[in-house]
Amino acid sequence: MAEEKTPKPKIELGDKSAPAAGAGANQDAGKKASDDGSYTVGEAMRDGAGRLFSWVRRTFPGHEHAFWGGVIGFLAAVLFLVLGLWRALVIVVLVVIGVAAGQALDGDSKIMDLMRHLFSRN
Repeated sequence: MAEEKTPKPKIELGDKSAPAAGAGANQDAGKKASDDGSYTVGEAMRDGAGRLFSWVRRTFPGHEHAFWGGVIGFLAAVLFLVLGLWRALVIVVLVVIGVAAGQALDGDSKIMDLMRHLFSRN
């Protein structure tokens, strides 16, 4: 299945209307665009995720993991309050199983290794 194409914003190096560096400037301004000048949806999502992680690093230097832990805790609280304890736990367990299966298929089974370590007699 082909990915949808979205137009890529064009920013010239000498463009005065472009945002200033550090204020959300296009990080890809110096990179060559695809032939038709557009992103795929996956490229746009990676670019957005990269900008988010960059913002977190700039805004919370040295505390990035605490920020993401807070985000996960907030999402867990909302899930618990909306769905209830047991439904939320089922979703969390199924997500962990899915991530473990994906890691095993990738050849990097950290979750399975942790389970083996926790439940082994040694």
